[in-house]
Amino acid sequence: MIETTALTELITQFRNTTTASSITPETVGSILQKITDILATAGTQANLDIVNEWHSALKEAEPALTALSQGDSDRNHVYLSAKAVNLYTGETSDLEQIKIQQATTERAGAMRAQQVTDLNAARKGVAALETEVADIKTLIDTINTQLSTGLTTSNQITVQIQGDRVRVLGADSLISAGYVPYLFRWTQKRNRFRDKLADSTLLASKSYCIQKRGWNLWGSRYAVQLSSKNILEFSTHAHSELMLPEIVDYDYSSSPDNLFKIHTNTIGEQLLPWGRSQVKITDASGNPRMLRFRFAVAFGSPINPGRQNITPADMVSNLAEFSVIYLESFGFKFNR
Repeated sequence: MIETTALTELITQFRNTTTASSITPETVGSILQKITDILATAGTQANLDIVNEWHSALKEAEPALTALSQGDSDRNHVYLSAKAVNLYTGETSDLEQIKIQQATTERAGAMRAQQVTDLNAARKGVAALETEVADIKTLIDTINTQLSTGLTTSNQITVQIQGDRVRVLGADSLISAGYVPYLFRWTQKRNRFRDKLADSTLLASKSYCIQKRGWNLWGSRYAVQLSSKNILEFSTHAHSELMLPEIVDYDYSSSPDNLFKIHTNTIGEQLLPWGRSQVKITDASGNPRMLRFRFAVAFGSPINPGRQNITPADMVSNLAEFSVIYLESFGFKFNR
């Protein structure tokens, strides 16, 4: 609707003009011009339609959110308190609290109190783990230091295959210190049970000790020696005699043939004894097999046979490994 207050005042002013002489064309024209000016400011019907649409929209509109704040406390959810205003009447109101669901493996959400507890516990666990890792690192450094001082470069040995001989490098300082060579084989081993301190019942019922697999001593300290040029030499005596220290004049040879003795069984098969195993030198079709046997030499203190079970742990040097290859066409050969 058009605002008519100003127009009504002009009409009232015109009516209050009492003298005929006061009504002049100028006066009437002035009043009519003011009326025209007022009418010129009036909106069109299109503007009125737009205003009416706004009016209807505001009347039907939902309340508008005006404020958010932290709501009630809860261990599993987050609540928000909200305020709203009616866009038509201007009336304000409090809305129902908004609940944000907790996070799951399937969707995002608010963190639960238990999750915070778990994270704090995990943080403490990580801190404790970092401390333990630091302690382990310190321990490893200590062990490495001990190893470096206990096993110096002067204790390191290696072997070279020189033709049909095995030469030990780095052995001079060990020999000067009074250490002797020992020969080990990678085998399965099961010694006879001969514990003199065991009771008679156990001795009667137990013939063999538990089976061992790994680096096992071949013979004793008398099984090998080094020549003046540090060539590894092997005893030529029978294996059973390698445990007898009273044999003073041991004979030695650098040939690998001294390490093996081919055995023929009752059905004519040729076998190579290897620890508890008997290795066939031919396959099922009777064709020759190429066989490889692992050996290693190391240095340790002189220990007489029968005093203790000698293992690589008793050595002061590393194990310098080599192997012996066997093929029927060329016999036994050293190899790395």
